Amino acid sequence: MEKLIYLYGLVPTEEAKQMPFPSLEGMDENNPIYALCFDDITAFVCDLPSAQYSEEVLKEKIENDIKWLQDKAMHHHETLLFLHSRYTILPMKFCTVYKSKDSCQQSIADNKEENLSSLQFLKRSEEWNIKVYAHTNSLKKYLLTNNETIQKKKEEINTLPPGKQFFERKKIERLIEEETEKEQLSLCDHLHSEISPYAAYHTIKNNWSQKITGESYSMCWNSIYLLSKNNVESFLKAISDKQTVYSEMGLNIEVTGPWPAYHIGTLRSEKDAG
Repeated sequence: MEKLIYLYGLVPTEEAKQMPFPSLEGMDENNPIYALCFDDITAFVCDLPSAQYSEEVLKEKIENDIKWLQDKAMHHHETLLFLHSRYTILPMKFCTVYKSKDSCQQSIADNKEENLSSLQFLKRSEEWNIKVYAHTNSLKKYLLTNNETIQKKKEEINTLPPGKQFFERKKIERLIEEETEKEQLSLCDHLHSEISPYAAYHTIKNNWSQKITGESYSMCWNSIYLLSKNNVESFLKAISDKQTVYSEMGLNIEVTGPWPAYHIGTLRSEKDAG
C-alpha cells in the first residue's frame, strides 16, 4: 500500500536548490523529511504509514490523546521554524495529509497561482504577534486616581450621610471592575489602531486562558500582523514607545516574531472580504 504524504510547507524551488535540506526526522520518527519539486514550487514532506495515520486514526488521536497531540503539534511547529530560518516558507496547517504523492502534487497544481502569489508576498513580508497581559490590581490602582468616572463616584459618596456611604462603597467596587475592563479594552484598541497601519494584513485572535499560557496574568489582547520587511523597524518602535506607559498602568505588551506565516491565508481572505 502506498504511503501517505505529510505536507509541512511550500518554498520556491529556486531557494530549495540553492540551499539543500539536511536530513531531519519526520512526523512518525521513522521516515525523514524530504523535498518534492513540482516546477516552481517545492514541497517539504515526509512519508507516513497509512495504518497509523489514516483520517480516522488522526481524528481519534487529536480528540482523545492530548500527549500525542502536543508532541506532534510541537514537531510540526519546530519543523516550520527550521524551514522558516532557511527559506521563504508557506506553512501548511497541522496534519495536512495526502493519500499519495500524486494527490499532493495535484493539490499544489490546482492552487499554483495562489501559492506562488503567497510565496512572492512572503519574500518581502514577516508575521508578528502581539499579546497583552493584564495585571488587574495594578490597573485598578491606576484607575482609582486617574479615572474620571470613579473619581466622580467617590466625590458623590463623600457627600452622603455615613449610613448611605457604606452601601454606596459596595457599589463602587463593581464600578471599578467595570471601568477596569473598559480601560483594558480601550488601551488595547488604541495600541492596535497605532500599529495596524504598518501591516498589510492584520487580525484579532481569541485570548488564551491562563491554563494555556502558563502566565500569572490574564491575556486581554491577541493579534497578528503581516508586515512588509521595510515596516518592521517602525512597527517595533511604535510598540516600544507604548510599553513603558502601558506597564505603569498594569499592562504588559509582549511582541514576538518573525514567525512562519501561519495566518496568511486567513488574513488575505479577511482583507478581500472586507
